Amino acid sequence: MGRILLTFSLFITTACAVFGGSKDSESAELYLRMGSSQFESGNYPGALASLLKAEELDPTNPAIQNNLGLVYFMRQRLDLSEKHLRKALSLNSKYSEARNNLARVLIEEGKFKEAEKEVRIVIDDLTYPGVDKAYINLGLVQFNLKHYNEAKDTFLNALNASRDNCVANTYYGRSFFEMKDYAKAAPALDTAIGFCQRALFDEPHYYSALTYYRLGDKEKSMARFSEIVKLYPDGKYRDKSKAMLEMLRKAE
Repeated sequence: MGRILLTFSLFITTACAVFGGSKDSESAELYLRMGSSQFESGNYPGALASLLKAEELDPTNPAIQNNLGLVYFMRQRLDLSEKHLRKALSLNSKYSEARNNLARVLIEEGKFKEAEKEVRIVIDDLTYPGVDKAYINLGLVQFNLKHYNEAKDTFLNALNASRDNCVANTYYGRSFFEMKDYAKAAPALDTAIGFCQRALFDEPHYYSALTYYRLGDKEKSMARFSEIVKLYPDGKYRDKSKAMLEMLRKAE
């Protein structure tokens, strides 16, 4: 599951704030904007350097702390990510974006119950515009706890808010797959493929192939596995797909 959710900027986004008029705060805003731009382009070392400079100039700005949390997440320093996101919330307890980001970090750390507590606070904030992001986090908590029926309903809530969301579509379909409801998993995962292919996310493709295999549709299953090998040369599921193709061909 990993960092795909961040890579697509689906529910963890950078944030800028309105600063006061002091010289330091104005300079900090420039570094924040620079760091945000570098983050979005994937230049995480540059983003970290810019945001650390922004923090030096304005250590009490919650947006800077939030964005530092995001960069440390992408650098796989979950301890520092959690530290800065908690600091953002200590500076502004109503900062729902930072709270939702913290929930995502807690999910990655396996702290599912604490993540659920945080994300439910976000969902209760009716002014928060990213409710689909919050529902995805809640769904991931439930999915990881193997509460697949609950997760399916939660991902559907995310889809009602953002129909073309790649991750929500994928895990909506995967929830059916884990419940062995392959007849419902197949169309859901096929829909996810349409939204995820441009982002080179091969997970729905792989589980679609497995779903058709479980349904006994060998032709469709092999077609999906072949597409993975062709379309995702560096994909997570390429080697597994090649192995499945070899097995299915031997069984012919």
